[in-house]
Amino acid sequence: MGLTTKLTVGLLTFGTLVTGVLPAIALPGTVTTRSNLRAEPSLAAPVYEILPQGGDFDVINITVGSDGNYWYYVQPRVEGTQTGWIRSDLARLRLDKKPYAMVTGKRGIKTNVRSSPKLNSKVLYAAMSGDVVTLESAPQQVGQYPWYYVRFTNGVRGWVRGDQLSFWQRGCIISCPEY
Repeated sequence: MGLTTKLTVGLLTFGTLVTGVLPAIALPGTVTTRSNLRAEPSLAAPVYEILPQGGDFDVINITVGSDGNYWYYVQPRVEGTQTGWIRSDLARLRLDKKPYAMVTGKRGIKTNVRSSPKLNSKVLYAAMSGDVVTLESAPQQVGQYPWYYVRFTNGVRGWVRGDQLSFWQRGCIISCPEY
C-alpha cells in the first residue's frame, strides 16, 4: 500500500501538557505576522505574550483547535519565552523536500514506536498524537499492516504501523507552502 493523502489529526490533551510529557519534534518556523502565543489552541485562550513578525520558533506538536483551524504548539527561540499555541495561518514552517507524516491516534493514547516492524517487537518510544516524523524508508508490509521506519528530530528512530500515520506530499506539512 502506497502513501495515502488522508489528513486526520489527533488532538493533544491539555492534561498531557500539564504533566510535562511533550512529543519529540522540532520543525523550524517563523511568525509571518505579529501573533498571540496562547495557553491553548483556541482564540478564547489566555495570551501568554505577543510574538513579533519574523520571530523564529520550533514546532513541538500540531493539532486542530476548537475553532477548526490547525494550531502549532511552539517553543519560541527567544530565551525565557515559554511554550504555547500559535495558529498555523500566522506562521510558516521551513521544510525541506523530505517525506513527512504525522502520528495519529485517539486523544490521550500513545502510539508505540518499535524496534522492528512487528507488533511483538520492543517498544522504543511512546509517540503522541500530533508528532511529526520523517519517513526514512519505503514501507514494509508485515501481516495486514504496512510499517514505516520513521525519525523524530530528537534522534529517535523506529517502526510505526501505517494506519497510525497521516501522510503529506513530499516537503509539505498540512498543506504545501505557497511560493
